[in-house]
Amino acid sequence: MVTSNFILIGANSDLALEFAKELKLKKQHIYGVSRKNIPYLLDDNQIQLTNYIDMTESLIKFIKKIDNPYVIFFNGFLAENRPIYSPGFKEISETINANYLVPIELTNQINEHHNVKKFIYISSIAAIKPRNKNYIYGLSKKSLEEYIMRFENLNYLILRFGQIKTRMSSDHKTPPFTMSKKEASKRLYKKLNKHGLIYPTVSLYLTSIVIKLLPTKLIDTLEK
Repeated sequence: MVTSNFILIGANSDLALEFAKELKLKKQHIYGVSRKNIPYLLDDNQIQLTNYIDMTESLIKFIKKIDNPYVIFFNGFLAENRPIYSPGFKEISETINANYLVPIELTNQINEHHNVKKFIYISSIAAIKPRNKNYIYGLSKKSLEEYIMRFENLNYLILRFGQIKTRMSSDHKTPPFTMSKKEASKRLYKKLNKHGLIYPTVSLYLTSIVIKLLPTKLIDTLEK
């Protein structure tokens, strides 16, 4: 792959940190957006936004200096793990904001003001069939996917992962389709030139078919 520019939104997330290592190995140019300082980037290559939506003007100014970048959304939030834990109102709001509202608002703003090589979204097989365990999270991801796929003339990639071993999933059971951060980042890099909604592995795609066929009540029972 030729040298390209990458903007990582949510650049301090576990997967973004691991993906940045992969980009450095491949001699790619990395820029980051986060709420806090990004320790692996120079000051000129990062911006801190305490509120992604309210501060989009600052974000647009930052990315205008970056030529034809890949924009990758790593920001996300998961606070559901029923029956062990059910989210409260604040956590539900944050789930919808991080997984749906922020990506679509920033996509609209960036696409309007800047030429982007490709928008990339990290999704989840939870979007296939929202179920009791993480219904709000799954519904947010599904809504994001449907919005992006209806977006006219947008060059995009949606990558549906299974569970990735990060802090966000640390208290969850480990299903058969779980990946390490390192493996997930390598899969992401290999799929950069794909388009549309895809899965990182054939096994995850086959798993998705099973999930679609199984009744939601049966999945809920199995996940208790």
